[in-house]
Amino acid sequence: MKADETKYGALDTDRFLQLHLAFAPSRILMAALQLRVFSHIAEGNSSAAAIARAAGASERGMRMLLDALVPLDLLSKTDGTYALPPASQRYLVHESPDYLGYMIENEALWTAWSDLTECVRTGRPSAAVNRRVIAEEFFPVLVRGLHITHREPARRLAQALELGISGSHLQVLDVACGSGVWGIAVAEANPQARITALDFPKVLELTRNFTQQHGVESQFDFLSGDLKETDLGESRFDLALLGNIVHSEGERSSRDLFARLHRALHPGGRVAILDMVPNDDRTGPMFPLMFALNMLVNTDEGDTYTLAEYSQWLHEAGFARVKAVDLGLHSPIIVATRE
Repeated sequence: MKADETKYGALDTDRFLQLHLAFAPSRILMAALQLRVFSHIAEGNSSAAAIARAAGASERGMRMLLDALVPLDLLSKTDGTYALPPASQRYLVHESPDYLGYMIENEALWTAWSDLTECVRTGRPSAAVNRRVIAEEFFPVLVRGLHITHREPARRLAQALELGISGSHLQVLDVACGSGVWGIAVAEANPQARITALDFPKVLELTRNFTQQHGVESQFDFLSGDLKETDLGESRFDLALLGNIVHSEGERSSRDLFARLHRALHPGGRVAILDMVPNDDRTGPMFPLMFALNMLVNTDEGDTYTLAEYSQWLHEAGFARVKAVDLGLHSPIIVATRE
């Protein structure tokens, strides 16, 4: 064996094998959620046998699943009994108001990524979730979890834009609003703000529920429609929110949307874009680059875009100033202003 193979070979092969099995933690967590493992433990079941009975599963299979959850820090184990760490108690117990499992236990993304090789060959998705028929089934499941993960970033955005001190009667458009989490944060920061939430009818049913939970429904108007087709008007809004929208729309639709938003904003109005933004060389960070592939398998034209691309498109749409705002997230927030 050559010296360089002795020095690097085992290390490299271990890394490749780890990557090959990197799917396993994802599937372990998915199975645990589908079997309501965390809920059964929260109800007082602490042994593998008791949890298996509650889940209607084999004791052998359940013991293996539970043991695998321990080094993932999703369970703790002492003297053969299992318990929930605080984070699992809060986010993985089905009955918790902060349950994240709606999107994790759903197999839509798993199925789509299973077709990655064919999607790379063809450049086409296995199923386009941004098409209305699929979107109205897919997104109500997804946004329940995203509402939890995006609450704090939404509050940071409202603070960064100084929406709590920006004056009375702020008119805000939340485009493809999902749960309404971004608009809800604006409403909470500025009680006099008026939010127009735009999305498909079935999604807006969920949006309304979340605005009620946050006590801000009276500040919301609900606009049913497709963002590609809905008339956004002219000089109506002070702020437009695009919370994780551009990546699923693709360049053509997004550039058209930017032009329409420019018309829809008052002079001095702003559009805030929250998305996954790789560096200009597309060499990192990992999450935005990986998410581009997620768009390949799930949308017709979606992708992730660099700050340079956003700046060019927004300037061409008529926005005079474009800046990136760091909120301590995986990507900066992009804010463009109409003069």
